[in-house]
Amino acid sequence: MAKKIARSMTRNAKLRAADVAALERNHHTLLSLCLLLEEIATSGPSEIAPENWRTAADAMQPLLEDTHELEERSLFASFDRTVASPLSPGAVQRLRAEHRGDAHACKRVLQALTRLEAGNEPLVEQADRQLVTGFAEALRRHILCEQFMLETLIAAKDDRSLITT
Repeated sequence: MAKKIARSMTRNAKLRAADVAALERNHHTLLSLCLLLEEIATSGPSEIAPENWRTAADAMQPLLEDTHELEERSLFASFDRTVASPLSPGAVQRLRAEHRGDAHACKRVLQALTRLEAGNEPLVEQADRQLVTGFAEALRRHILCEQFMLETLIAAKDDRSLITT
């Protein structure tokens, strides 16, 4: 029953202008956060202002969760419904799986940030830096893929009713 409701919601979902604006804002903020994470990963604890550590740690998980919810509710639903390609469902399913991976990795990155801020033994510190950098790189690629999906939907010539206000 829940799958029927989810499919029905997916088929009837429209990508609204407000959703597009929110996605663009969230993606921009997440990309800025990726830069901050990379700066943290390549610097020592004393080289990063304490407020930057807190900004990264406090903003990351809620922003990621909010963005994922918005993407699944509006972007993926619209893409799945609109793009006439046998590859579309697979692409959407892969991005949904990446969301689950992002959420798990985000928790590990938060733990790594705490350890990096406190300072650790060199081997643990190196692993934490690689984890933070890898997360930032993967998140950036994921966002770029979703931005491409969004641009594809906006540019669709055959269905101008996709963007409603």
